[in-house]
Amino acid sequence: MAQLAREAHERARPLVGNGSGIGRRGAVILAAWTLVAMLFAGQAWFAAQVRGEPLAWARASAIWLVWAAVWAVLTPIALRLEARFPLQRPRLLSALAVHGVASATCALVNLALFALAAPVIGATQVEPTWLGTFSRLLSTTLLLNLPVYWLIVAAAHVERLVRTAREKDRRQLRLEAQLADARLQTLRTQLQPHFLFNALNTISVLMHENVDTADRILLQLSALLRRSLDSTDAHEVTLGEEIGFLESYLEIEQARFGGRLSYRILIPDQVLEARVPNLILQPLVENALRHGLATRAGPGRVEIKADRRGDSLLLCVVDDGRGLPPATTERVGLANARARLRLLYADRQRLDVRNSDDGGVIAEIELPWRTVP
Repeated sequence: MAQLAREAHERARPLVGNGSGIGRRGAVILAAWTLVAMLFAGQAWFAAQVRGEPLAWARASAIWLVWAAVWAVLTPIALRLEARFPLQRPRLLSALAVHGVASATCALVNLALFALAAPVIGATQVEPTWLGTFSRLLSTTLLLNLPVYWLIVAAAHVERLVRTAREKDRRQLRLEAQLADARLQTLRTQLQPHFLFNALNTISVLMHENVDTADRILLQLSALLRRSLDSTDAHEVTLGEEIGFLESYLEIEQARFGGRLSYRILIPDQVLEARVPNLILQPLVENALRHGLATRAGPGRVEIKADRRGDSLLLCVVDDGRGLPPATTERVGLANARARLRLLYADRQRLDVRNSDDGGVIAEIELPWRTVP
């Protein structure tokens, strides 16, 4: 028992929190038992007043404080035993046996120590000898003390279950965050080869038509890829950074379409600090070029707009092409963008791609307004 007491003060699991130190755990235990003692003392004093029996408040408090103080000393032992022999399978029966013996032992220790103090505090069940007092307490209050140990063990068991459940929830949240991060990274790495293929195909065509232009576009692509690699770990960038990337991309596409492509970027300065998913506009512009220019021989125009609407940021890409044909299947870029938005913002986002009444296609993204990473 002495060994368990030493271990309990050094290693006992706390009833509230973790890592608070022995001093704080001891203070919590002492405060809890003091409160219990005061409640029992108040009940005993009130009952005595109702029965018309003389019982001073100081005497009632002293009796119950001594009883509670002994249990306060025994509480770390009970906590240590619960930690070493938890009430769970596959060793539930052996744990019950250990706690059964411990509950009887703690109850006997409490009665033995209380019997020593009984004459001093004016307890009612006092005999001329310590053994007589102990025997009387044993016959009258043992069954009242046995459940106290089990209440301590039950409280520790419940606290441990709650703590374990919280830790499990935290681990689950961390795993979900890591999984979402991995999915986002995968989606971005899928997008880069897709864009790179189109750019290299453009350069390949230009090499046979205009070497100087092909060389300029190759340098532009190099700068574009360098910027992309610099932000590899960033799932969000400012809208200003996203537009800078998009302008470089559009210069490459202008070379690809031989001057048939014109574009306008209509974005107020006050929204350029808004946070947006990295490379989120590129697939929308690619979709606009596919349906606005690739299907016709004449010139085409693309407009990129952004504005704040209350607590939301609205991004819009508009082209003046022929519109989407019926039963159009989303390509890699748009499906990728939709998946990334869902991972980043759950239900607080929207991506719509539809035909405009005036011809062409409108692609809109709505996401939460935020300027802080």
